[in-house]
Formats: sequence, C-alpha cells, structure tokens
Amino acid sequence: MIINMDMLDKSGIDYDWRTLYVGISINLVKCDELTTYALKMMNDDKYEDDEFINELAWGIEDNLKGEILTKMLFKFKIDMLVPQSASWELEIRKLRYGILNYLRSTIKDDNELLRKVEEVYADFNYPQDMEQFIAYMPAKNNSVTHSIEDNNKRMINNLDKFLIVEKKEVNSF
Repeated sequence: MIINMDMLDKSGIDYDWRTLYVGISINLVKCDELTTYALKMMNDDKYEDDEFINELAWGIEDNLKGEILTKMLFKFKIDMLVPQSASWELEIRKLRYGILNYLRSTIKDDNELLRKVEEVYADFNYPQDMEQFIAYMPAKNNSVTHSIEDNNKRMINNLDKFLIVEKKEVNSF
C-alpha cells in the first residue's frame, strides 16, 4: 500500500526528509511525494533558497530514484540512517502509523478496515505488535465463543489503543 503526503499530514506526526527517504527506499512512498514535500517546504516562511529542494520541486522521474536517494543522504545529512538501525525503525513506525491512522479515519466499514489493516501488516513484514488486530492471528482471549462482529469490534478497539500509544511513542523522539 502506497503512503502519500496527505496521509502523513493528517496523522499529526512529525516527519521529515528521513521519513520520506526510508519510505522510498522500502517502496512505500513514491518519488513524486518528494516534489510535494519540496513544495511544502518552499511555502514555509523559514525556507531558504536551496538548489536541491528547487530541483525536487520541479518533479522527479522514477528512473532517477537511486540518484535522488544518494543526493538526499548527503544533502540532508541522513547518512547515519541505515536499515535495521533504531533511527530507521523509528521512520518505519512513523510511516506505519500514518497509514493506519489514515485507514482508521477514512474507512467506516469494519470488514473493509480490517482487510486493509491486514495489507499494512503484510507490507511492514508482519510486526508482532500488530497481531492483536489481525483476524487470522490467535487472540489472547477465547475468541471462538464470540460472534464475528464481536471479534471485529475487539480488533478495532485494539487498533484504536495501538494508535494512541504509537502516536505518543513516535512523536516522543
């Protein structure tokens, strides 16, 4: 599932070039979102003219992805951002929170919401902290004694609790 700037903006989390770098690196964010972010930066009163940001604002072709990512490493001093590091994992959590929050706030049908959440679960390599709101994962209580609707409500309630905690955690760094 592809994450866009609108999802991140509506999530209320702090994100920056590092978040976009990680998202593009793991194919969850498209390169053209850098253009959107560059334009957003240029509209900020604190923006100081920057050749690379100006270049990004004009648009990026997908075949230049590797070159753009390399430039981003040096330009935004994110060379310490390596896969599996704590800072990398934090950016992944921001992306995951952004999309889960977006899905929760825009999808009203419980079954559809839970199906989309399962897609996110797969896209993020089956993180253990999401198991409590994934239908095919074992529940801690005896879910077979409850109706499908009750189990769906339980999973959505678990998702809501997760989102509250996760937002605090990703914004605390």
